[in-house]
Amino acid sequence: MSEETPPDLDLTGEWETRLEARTVAERASEVGMALTAPTSVMEIAERAGCATAEVRPHLEWLVERGILEKATDDPVRFVRNEAYVEFRRITELMREFETPEAIADAIGEYRERERDLAASFEAASPDAVVLADVDSDDLGEAYDRLSEWRAITRRLRDLTEAKHRLESDCRSLSR
Repeated sequence: MSEETPPDLDLTGEWETRLEARTVAERASEVGMALTAPTSVMEIAERAGCATAEVRPHLEWLVERGILEKATDDPVRFVRNEAYVEFRRITELMREFETPEAIADAIGEYRERERDLAASFEAASPDAVVLADVDSDDLGEAYDRLSEWRAITRRLRDLTEAKHRLESDCRSLSR
């Protein structure tokens, strides 16, 4: 039996080609969605790999659509609109689960994991956890579990909102 040689893959080259093929608008949007702190046009352009004059109109377009916000005017700094990001997350959950019942099942699973984490920390919420009280040998693991708990709490909030919206949509359609 002969050994097969793996195919010659150039993933880096393929990725670079895809990046180069994206438009300035696509790159500006991608960088914009990652802006969690006020960021200058020059820095955004640098991250997007284009000139400030090229990226500026696309940033203004993203502001007009509510995707980005101008954090400051002089100098102009942009930040993503967290309300828009939340709306997108919830909309995606509504599409993914499709029915209030499906979301309720997911909520139940997340609640169970949330209870397990609360019991392991003997705390009511992630904010009530004091990592200074954790044994230094267990600190890395405790930090990971606390991060998971925070993520689950956020996910539960989004799932609950998506469920309420789907229920509201169902009531509206049945009238």
